[in-house]
Amino acid sequence: MGLRDEIQADIAEAFNEDLADAVHTFTCERVTKSNWHPKLETHVEVMENYSGRGVLFGSYSQYEIQTLGVLATDKKATMLQNEVTMAPKIDDEWVTALGSFRVVHIQQDPAATIWKCQLRKV
Repeated sequence: MGLRDEIQADIAEAFNEDLADAVHTFTCERVTKSNWHPKLETHVEVMENYSGRGVLFGSYSQYEIQTLGVLATDKKATMLQNEVTMAPKIDDEWVTALGSFRVVHIQQDPAATIWKCQLRKV
């Protein structure tokens, strides 16, 4: 088992045990528009669905709010990449138990094991 697999296994174990009360599931239905026809002003909509789980409702520090332009109401999501069925994109809208949130920023750790997303209430 490689280092990446070990890290993901350890985090998955924490999600199942120690962090179980903070772990939430989410779903997303991404609508992608393609084949724009300028004369008819029409396009084709492609629906893509993905889901996952993670620690979704972490808070940002006062430093991040004051200096980085993060809104005080924004939430931080941390998910295992192998538990999310598709890579998230900016402007995706997630449906969770606490309502709908839009992805504002996405970050990946150097080992490519987790996604960190900034979520904004819709």
